[in-house]
Amino acid sequence: MRLLFFLILFSFSGLGFAQKEPSPVEFSDCNFTAVAHRGYSEFYPENTLLAIEEAFKRGIKYCEVDVAISSDGVYVLHHDPYTIRRTTSGRGVVDENSWAQLSDLDAGGWKADFFKGERVPSLVEALQVAQQYDACLYLDVKDFNSGLLARALDEAGVDAERMMPAITRLESAIRFNQDCPDSPWVWFGADPEDPNDKSWFEERVDLGCRVFELSDDDLLEDLDWTSAFIGQAHASGAQVWAYTVNNEHLIKELADLGVDGVETDRPYVAQLFVCGFEPASTYPKQETNGNWDFKKRNFENTGVGSRLKNLTSDEALLQPVEFALTSEFGISPVGMKDTVVAKIPAYNPANGLFAYDNFMMEDSGAVDYSFTVLMDIYIDRKDSGEFISLIQTSPDNLNDADFFIAPDASMGTYGEYHGEFTFDEWHRVAFVHDGSWLRKYLDGKHLGDVQVESSRWALFNNMAYHGKHGLLFFADNDSETAEIYVNALQLRNYTMEPADIALLGGADPKGIPINNKKVFSTGIEDLALELIDWEQQTIFIKQSPGLKASAIPYDLELSYGATIDIPASGVFDFRDGELRFQVTAADGSSTNWTIHRLLSVGKDDLDEMPEVLVYPNPFVHTLKVTVDREAHFELVNVMGQVLFQARLVEGENQLDVGTLPVGTYLYKLRHKEGYSVNGVLLKSN
Repeated sequence: MRLLFFLILFSFSGLGFAQKEPSPVEFSDCNFTAVAHRGYSEFYPENTLLAIEEAFKRGIKYCEVDVAISSDGVYVLHHDPYTIRRTTSGRGVVDENSWAQLSDLDAGGWKADFFKGERVPSLVEALQVAQQYDACLYLDVKDFNSGLLARALDEAGVDAERMMPAITRLESAIRFNQDCPDSPWVWFGADPEDPNDKSWFEERVDLGCRVFELSDDDLLEDLDWTSAFIGQAHASGAQVWAYTVNNEHLIKELADLGVDGVETDRPYVAQLFVCGFEPASTYPKQETNGNWDFKKRNFENTGVGSRLKNLTSDEALLQPVEFALTSEFGISPVGMKDTVVAKIPAYNPANGLFAYDNFMMEDSGAVDYSFTVLMDIYIDRKDSGEFISLIQTSPDNLNDADFFIAPDASMGTYGEYHGEFTFDEWHRVAFVHDGSWLRKYLDGKHLGDVQVESSRWALFNNMAYHGKHGLLFFADNDSETAEIYVNALQLRNYTMEPADIALLGGADPKGIPINNKKVFSTGIEDLALELIDWEQQTIFIKQSPGLKASAIPYDLELSYGATIDIPASGVFDFRDGELRFQVTAADGSSTNWTIHRLLSVGKDDLDEMPEVLVYPNPFVHTLKVTVDREAHFELVNVMGQVLFQARLVEGENQLDVGTLPVGTYLYKLRHKEGYSVNGVLLKSN
């Protein structure tokens, strides 16, 4: 589906055409605004310049970012008000760190190893990126200071409209209007008692309000109220937005009600879907969001995930975690190999091992009801005969834990226990929650299920505001714990199937294989463009003028643990337009990827341009394609599927395409000499 993005931004054209093909999709003609929540945060580390720019590159015009004030009075991009640990390499909170300290932190490694080195940006830097793309930042301001906002705008040297903060009180709106009179803002405060109160809307619009934002729940609760609210907002000259929705079907439902825009982690999918196209998307993406194997003898992630941390109640004595070889601890090796593991103490109620899940919001607000927890653990027989907590979903350890080994060595929760955990042995435990059932596995074997009806077992996701987006391992509120040795821990944002868990088997000294299989970059240097279609696993590249097409060095950057069926680095001849390969994740799952070269002519290509004519456009039953040499012709739909292929001979070719469905198509015409000619066609009735 991302093919359409390139049609929008670059207007594909045939090399032999004097003029460009018109774009079949113009977002400017679609009265809907997808607002990139924390930037393009589904795939890029939130609130970084990279996440913002990747959204803007795809034609998105508004990025929502969170801003807070450093100890020396600088607005920086960061979400969690109570900790910087989840998304950075730092500690404490924003206002305990100077701008110099914050800017030196790694703000990308938690998302994937490839993003290590992404920094915490200042608002000034982010505004300058918005200016570069003729776009706007919508600010979720954690500490509102209109004077500092004005200073940032002035230091950035950008148009005043690039900055649009959320405001919750009229007093703040008045001050902001005085300090930044030419900057718009968003009303994020209380709703009017009467949605037909014209003066309520006009008072705010007169102060510079351009958008009124409400939650999707508020907008869907009473449709008559919503209709009146939207009507009055529009009559006052303002828009109505909703926050934060990731399901494109729900986003479309809101748009059909008259909502003008929606904050989302999936902005490009949302923009395409509401504007009448069917994006080839999977929601939610099935990923590993946290992986730890302790080989570095610390709490850092292994490939993906925030750092683990010790939960310690105020003034409580910390129970430290130890790291050592299994032989040094005097326990059995993992899979016959002496390896570094973590030794977890028998936690008292004031302690626990906390993991940020980093789950993207799905359909249930700030909580997630579908996930998988995996762990490789060893427990000494001396600790048998008691309840032993493995998982505690209360991040403050305020109630009974949620998954136990029972005194009889069975495993479970909610009074239902199955199977048998053998002590003095390494095991791989899996805990799967699908919203209605808790499913339990030991070394790949299904032990049993427990039906649940409450939200007790749900986890807070990245929408949570309190900084407690995750779970505790091995903690319990009344000390039903034991000393546990841990080889690896892993979190996935979906309910794994029994067959997939069976493939993982038992504990392994190398840790738990992850299922991520992304390609983050081609590693090709000096490109005019590199853009990743995450939905269709296609990377579009555009060469800079004068570069060779026949021998392009590449160095693919893959997800941690992933492998590829071609050399990961080498030289490829891109004159035929595409490089196709398969990426296999560490757990054995795989997907196909393509690197596609966009309308580039290298210096070693032929000097003589081909003559190409494709008509009529729109077409109904027949296409005529005139070429001056033999070529291969394809028609690709907006889902990226090749629906028609033909071998063309020199001269005019008549192609029978009457059976194709009505819609928009990309034609791809490749000559054996190396030219790749592309264009857009519309099929009508």
